[in-house]
Amino acid sequence: MGRMKEVYMQIIQANEGEIPEELTIADVARMKELEIFNWEQYEREQEKIRVFRIKQENPREITKVAQTREFWEKELRKGQIRAITKGKQ
Repeated sequence: MGRMKEVYMQIIQANEGEIPEELTIADVARMKELEIFNWEQYEREQEKIRVFRIKQENPREITKVAQTREFWEKELRKGQIRAITKGKQ
């Protein structure tokens, strides 16, 4: 129980005192394995792994996946900028 409590505390610290709603036990185990406790960083790492696997299986699909990834990263940045500007007002 002590090790899981440590992982839980690291996740809370890395995510500004909150536990992500989408977090599952499998995610916790994978985060511990990767030693990445911030949810956004973890999702990016999972996306990199997914793109790598797709690239190995079908090299032509990579451009489509890369375009989708770039789109969502831009949207994420826009959302963060909006949240910052709303906080300043």
